Amino acid sequence: ASSFPSGGLRATHTAAAFTTWDRSSPCFVLDKVLRIPCAFITHLGACIDDKTPLLRSMDAVNKEGLRLLKNIKIGTDAKVIHSFLGWEQEFFVVRAEL
Repeated sequence: ASSFPSGGLRATHTAAAFTTWDRSSPCFVLDKVLRIPCAFITHLGACIDDKTPLLRSMDAVNKEGLRLLKNIKIGTDAKVIHSFLGWEQEFFVVRAEL
């Protein structure tokens, strides 16, 4: 299959972008097809999808969170910080008059 709109072919090593398996998300089957969550970046590391910025921010939260715990001397044996998005961060209650 071709990745060019014209249908032309190219050598695999000349690709301008890469996909990588996002191991933080589970694979799943939909319509009898195995779906593997991936991130998509250019050969220079620029993100060209919506998932890569999220993955990078999760890495930053982990790195800086562990650094914070070490500096305040709490949980100094922690190896990883998991961040979760909760329902309370998605819904807001406002008065009907607004």
